[in-house]
Amino acid sequence: MNFLTSILAIFTHIVIIAQSAPITIDGVYDDWTTDLATFTDIPESVSGIDLLEMQVSNDANFLFIRIKTDTEFDLTTDLVSQGLMLYIDADNDPNTGYNIQNGYGSELGINFKDRMAHFNVNPYSQVSFSDIQMRPAPTVTSNEFEIAIGRNVLPDGINPLFPSPTIRILFKDEISGDSMPNNNTIFYYTFDETPVTPLVPTNLTKDDPNFIRIVAYNTLFNGLEDPNRLDNFENIISILNPDIIGFSECGDTNIVYVKGLLDNWIPLGTSYGWYVINDYTGDLITASRWEIVQDWELSLYRQFPVLIDLPENYNTDLLFTNSHLRCCSANYERQEQVDEYVAFMLDAKTQGGEISLDLNTPFVYAGDLNLVGYAQQLTTLVTGDIQNTATYGQGEPYDWDETDVTDQICRQTDKRMAYTWREDSSSFPPGRLDYMIFSDAVMVAEKSFTLQTEVMPTDRLQAYGFNQYDTSDASDHFPVVTDFSINAAIGISEIEYENTIVYPNPVKEKISIIFNKSAIYKVLLYDTFGVLVFLKENIYNTTNVDLRSISSGVYFMSIIDENGNKEWIKILKED
Repeated sequence: MNFLTSILAIFTHIVIIAQSAPITIDGVYDDWTTDLATFTDIPESVSGIDLLEMQVSNDANFLFIRIKTDTEFDLTTDLVSQGLMLYIDADNDPNTGYNIQNGYGSELGINFKDRMAHFNVNPYSQVSFSDIQMRPAPTVTSNEFEIAIGRNVLPDGINPLFPSPTIRILFKDEISGDSMPNNNTIFYYTFDETPVTPLVPTNLTKDDPNFIRIVAYNTLFNGLEDPNRLDNFENIISILNPDIIGFSECGDTNIVYVKGLLDNWIPLGTSYGWYVINDYTGDLITASRWEIVQDWELSLYRQFPVLIDLPENYNTDLLFTNSHLRCCSANYERQEQVDEYVAFMLDAKTQGGEISLDLNTPFVYAGDLNLVGYAQQLTTLVTGDIQNTATYGQGEPYDWDETDVTDQICRQTDKRMAYTWREDSSSFPPGRLDYMIFSDAVMVAEKSFTLQTEVMPTDRLQAYGFNQYDTSDASDHFPVVTDFSINAAIGISEIEYENTIVYPNPVKEKISIIFNKSAIYKVLLYDTFGVLVFLKENIYNTTNVDLRSISSGVYFMSIIDENGNKEWIKILKED
């Protein structure tokens, strides 16, 4: 045995069969199935982050990596002390690149908190996250992250990032000293070229004219006043054809001017046209097809609630809060703002005080929330968990059914990504900053998406009338869009719809469905992630659905007749 063979013999080689997969970078991990390449590290007692697990997959365009640790931290800052590095031996040769650990010659070394990467080829260069097409999620603190890295990039403009089909992957926290895998263990990954299931692009038109389309859009420094960007905004907004819009970054934008734009871009054929109003700072402008009958512009900071008088067929008003929370490192201020909003909504559910809503009034909270720090800010918005109880009172779930509201992830129409902000000249990678949060007790998100025209194929651009660079030329934020249906009667024990009676609800074991109209029906039940958990077809008069086998939680029942008419019913399953 020669010297080199002796050295290689001390290594543990972890070679796992790779599997391509349709991974979506959205901060939700249900697409990371157990059959994907996985490395599990032994828990260790370290001062700092303990690296626990990674999974790896790919498609034709990206390398996907998921990492799990024992500690919540912010991936791209040192908000929580961390020195996480990702090293990739991209040519599968330990004798080239940077010798970071036995068996690894790193061509790519990603420094997450310093937001840069080392490209260790000849000559060496420091490259940006945009140079390697890095897209991570989430943007808030977590003990779990998913990361996409472009497979077909030239980080220095010359050399391909992945010259070899097999790579070696190593994580290391420079503060705790923990490595994954540990010294003398090598983790190999070979790209799987099996094509993944193609993404079905989102149809941008509303599926039902009665759905209410809400758009949240950061216009970037008064973009609606910029003549060089106005054509892009006109194209985007007129094609999206919203019913309610929450604009932000509009501090010097005149609302009479904005009304004129909308009346010209999307004529309503009514005597008044669009209703447009702004908050006292001017930063937030809300526009609606329907009359805004009340506002609370002085009640919340950087959050602007308005009450919209929906047409009679909806049998309810709608409370829409346009929001633009403090940016960047202002974690304390953002937490104060979301605490204040939850207190406002808890007040809205009771008679008296600053605001009193009718029972089951639907509400939506949307905008550029700048959630780039502690995850607690989002947790507060979803669960009602107020942190500053001395000022804002004891928090609690504030939806009408006393449960959490829904954070609707508006994934992109043409790409398996959920980022809503992208600025390639910034050191920060693209991220989900724009949100659509709503009362799932009385509303259903029928369709949601983020529009980035730059990733749409030519035929799709032409079909809708977009220019390729409409969204990037308009703003560094993309519009987030959700179509809502409303049923303000949800929450009582028996619900009678136009064609259906459903009871009991909440349900523990079996739910009964009675159809008032003679037809052939099918019943589908989805969880909150849109996963189908039950299907029953060819139903005529009545049926029972046994729900004992599913876990407790919120579900959405879709009832469809033979003509395609659809009703949505929110079901609360109890233990």
